Amino acid sequence: MFLPKGGRATMNRPSLRAIVVACGILWAAPVGAQNPSEQICALATAFLAKKQLPIQNGMLLAIDGSGSGDLWKSANPPSYGPTDPNNPQLTVSHDRGQVSLAYFMTQYYPSTGAILAKVSVQGDAKTASNYVDVYRPAIARGANRCEPRGRATVERRVRVNEYIDYHDPNAGGLSSTLEDFHFSYPTGTNQCAQTNDSATIRTFQFDGVTRTQGDSFISRNFSIVGTAFAITHSFSILRAELHYRANVDAAGTCVGFVLPLGGYHSANFVINELGFGSSPVPKAWLISH
Repeated sequence: MFLPKGGRATMNRPSLRAIVVACGILWAAPVGAQNPSEQICALATAFLAKKQLPIQNGMLLAIDGSGSGDLWKSANPPSYGPTDPNNPQLTVSHDRGQVSLAYFMTQYYPSTGAILAKVSVQGDAKTASNYVDVYRPAIARGANRCEPRGRATVERRVRVNEYIDYHDPNAGGLSSTLEDFHFSYPTGTNQCAQTNDSATIRTFQFDGVTRTQGDSFISRNFSIVGTAFAITHSFSILRAELHYRANVDAAGTCVGFVLPLGGYHSANFVINELGFGSSPVPKAWLISH
């Protein structure tokens, strides 16, 4: 499920070895085995039950990766807008590079939808990425009537400009990878909506990430005659995760994440709920060492 290492055209960088998988989605795993998301959600739910804490809609819990339920930390209320680098909502210990996250949805929705998670790991200009890693788990055949044949897992990489242009309703860029990444989901008895609908497609853009300057086929492949390109942000890892969700019941639905911070100081973590009978509202957290 992991992408190969690689960053801007002339250097390598640590790959985003992050798995974001939604609880309840069918995975090809041995009978009785739990995928990482299910393990994280089971630990988080057990912790809340042990402490007799209520599950709240939009709650985010973080654990440093040891597996001990007593190390769970609850995030401050989500901010609706860009995260403040001077005010992290979650701080984890420096001795653990891997952070597990559990996100809860409890508000009942009679319709289905999708969960979009955007991760941008703060580095510096020297390690800035010119790629966006995109991941969507498989949609099982018969699980989504708007995708009657189902959808295979997508775990690929696209260049920043390709990602930005495709998700700009005014530019309308082409990308076979991003066409595979997006999907349709039911919104009514006989209605379907697309995750790349023009009304919500800007939701997929990353805050603080603009087009790479001078990035072209010639500059990438013919350095002698090409023009060196410049990356205009300082994120070492960019990743977009997209998951189909069936109805959310009143008992709550959990989504588990494994996020490696490694040697980096902080990561922006933004969730948008697409569909579910409402317009997407971003929930953003800053996770920091």
